[in-house]
Amino acid sequence: DGEGVARWRRAQRGLTRLLSRDVRRLRRLILPQRLQESVPDWLEAVRAVVDDYADASVELAADFYDAER
Repeated sequence: DGEGVARWRRAQRGLTRLLSRDVRRLRRLILPQRLQESVPDWLEAVRAVVDDYADASVELAADFYDAER
């Protein structure tokens, strides 16, 4: 139904906002005076956060699909 789609979209937008917030917080890991050393750690942290949110997004999509069937 239309309400189910709207709920799913709101949930996905919420995840996107939280992802953006969490990635912004990781900027503190980048040290301008030590870019060579700090950027790889930052990349690893960003990948981990993105992976977590990807998993949450998959769960939301699966729940939506199950509910719509």
